[in-house]
Amino acid sequence: MTITLNASLILASASPRRREMLQSAGLKFKIIPAHVNEDYLRGESPSKHVRRLSRDKAMAIARQHQHSWVLGADTIVVIDGMILGKPQNKTQARNMLKKLSGREHAVFTGFSIIHSGKAICRTNVVQSAVWFKAIRREEMNWYINCSEPYDKAGGYAVQGKGACFIKSIRGSYTNVIGLPLCEVLEEFNKLQAITLG
Repeated sequence: MTITLNASLILASASPRRREMLQSAGLKFKIIPAHVNEDYLRGESPSKHVRRLSRDKAMAIARQHQHSWVLGADTIVVIDGMILGKPQNKTQARNMLKKLSGREHAVFTGFSIIHSGKAICRTNVVQSAVWFKAIRREEMNWYINCSEPYDKAGGYAVQGKGACFIKSIRGSYTNVIGLPLCEVLEEFNKLQAITLG
């Protein structure tokens, strides 16, 4: 069973998680990562930030591929109004886990679907709430000594070893991984861009 689009699809992201999710849905696509400035703008809310970046990423690729659908996305983890990026070292990974331990945080993903040739640009933001258990010191040491935290927003992977810290998720699970698959496919469906077969 595959999902066919009425034009070729390009994923404007190098994220292996996004690639795997689109493949699991049966979509065929090319990957052309977009390289855009991801700095935060002064006064920008988390929702506006991921919306802008997803659009910028999709637009950067759509300008060069006017007859393709282009999907761009950006995911961030937010707690106490602070955006947690990807930890660069063990100290940062530990500090992030300490912040998340025993508390709820928000995961925002913005996604944009653009088709330049049809003058279509759709952007949406999905928010999920994730509740962590209180993480014991030995569990923190174990986790920061594996490779998993270091290319993930917030320093954990919900679909990996990090799942052992998660008590509950309210909202889209795939959003926490990095792409709200249900909402993305719904948007393509509204655009009458996909056929199931």
